[in-house]
Amino acid sequence: MKKRILVITNRFKDVDLFVTEKVCTFLADRDVEVVRTLVDRKVKSLNEVLMEGATCAIMLGGDGTIMQFANQLSAHDIPILGINMGHMGYLAEVDCDHVEDALNRLLAGDYSVQNRMMLTGSVIKKGKTVYQDNAVNDVVITRNGRLQVLNFNIYINGKLLKNYSADGVILSTPTGSTAYNLSAGGPIVDPAAEILIVTPISPHTLMNRSLVLKATDYVEVEMLPTHEDEFSEQMEVDFDGKENGILSPGDRIGVTGAECHVKMICLNEVSFMETLHRKMKES
Repeated sequence: MKKRILVITNRFKDVDLFVTEKVCTFLADRDVEVVRTLVDRKVKSLNEVLMEGATCAIMLGGDGTIMQFANQLSAHDIPILGINMGHMGYLAEVDCDHVEDALNRLLAGDYSVQNRMMLTGSVIKKGKTVYQDNAVNDVVITRNGRLQVLNFNIYINGKLLKNYSADGVILSTPTGSTAYNLSAGGPIVDPAAEILIVTPISPHTLMNRSLVLKATDYVEVEMLPTHEDEFSEQMEVDFDGKENGILSPGDRIGVTGAECHVKMICLNEVSFMETLHRKMKES
């Protein structure tokens, strides 16, 4: 059966489409059906027709481009090969200089597929779920606008863990451990692991450690009034960097491991720690 590969290009990463044309020509010359599309941050979702029958998706951009559509591709069980045209590519592992070698290995079946866990989260207002989404990297609760300290409770499986006064909190997957979680002092975790990381952002306490939980644990963050009530609605929740709602006191955000996984095509035989070492040297 003829292979059908979806090529997704971030128009602002491959501006002249030089790498995109190289990829598409290489595949077409080897009798692969190529379906291509250009995206940017304004594109919320892919056309469902494009994904029909696709054996995999090649994404040209950076980790942000992959996260933008990973949830939708995972729902169609389509594995992703990322070509890094950004800066720090932990998800997009193929460099532009090694595109042809990567494509040869892809067509030859010389690769592995790694399942990356996602988070599923809900925003609950007055007892009703008003928003649900999945995240590859993280769900972040933070302030919106004016500088202020947020006040919130964290519950684990229905039991109160702690009250926090902090700039916010990051609920991260292992994949997201090298993103905002790392900047906030959280642990670096192998992306193949199945755990949920809770990292407070600049907490006003001597206890500023992250919490590492099972992927099946249910974390709920209850927003409380701030110390300056007139600014208590200056809070927001973001799923993978996308703002998904302004929060008010009494709102709750529930997060746990999602049932579906992102399928990442892995060509490199080096370990995660070797990759991490190289990326750290580059940064």
